[in-house]
Amino acid sequence: MDDLPSEVRAALETAISGNGIALTRSGSPIGSLEFRPIALEGTVIDGPLQPSPPTQIPDGVTVIATTMSLSEAARQRLSDELGTEYIVLDITKAPTSSDVLLTHPVSPQLLGMLQHKFPSARVVITEIEDEELGVRFPGPVSRLLDAGASAYLPPRPIAELARNVHLYLTQREQPTLEQAPRPRHGLSRAEERQIGS
Repeated sequence: MDDLPSEVRAALETAISGNGIALTRSGSPIGSLEFRPIALEGTVIDGPLQPSPPTQIPDGVTVIATTMSLSEAARQRLSDELGTEYIVLDITKAPTSSDVLLTHPVSPQLLGMLQHKFPSARVVITEIEDEELGVRFPGPVSRLLDAGASAYLPPRPIAELARNVHLYLTQREQPTLEQAPRPRHGLSRAEERQIGS
């Protein structure tokens, strides 16, 4: 890295920090680069781990376990927004009988391990971007949108896809690739584009 030109080093540092690099040729997008670390990140803890005391869960409450490293404030906000019928717990404090597992996009292997640990949980994969709470867990869709894609259409049959593409293209004056504005009201770029499409 030290021997690279400063512009190339700056672009790679951007990728290392979690943002993809958009590649263009003659002004046309041709792809993107993403950084995948070869070293595990974390903290080594000496000595045996002390199990957390079990959380008391009232009857009839839906338990949501989150795999993301959320602050207590972010987890509490999520719980408050869901209402009193839900309790949101960190995965390390959630019972294996949790009802829902809320995770950012992960590998199929990790997803299988999570499903093994929480066999009865419905798995909900999400991307999160909340500037107010300092939370950002982008996934492949957000990275592609940040790299310059104009919209994301979820998987649909061909006839429905054609309708959605037509609707998206006719709602805009000129369909062009452009950088997305910052999200509004806690919506991710992907959600804003889905709503706009």
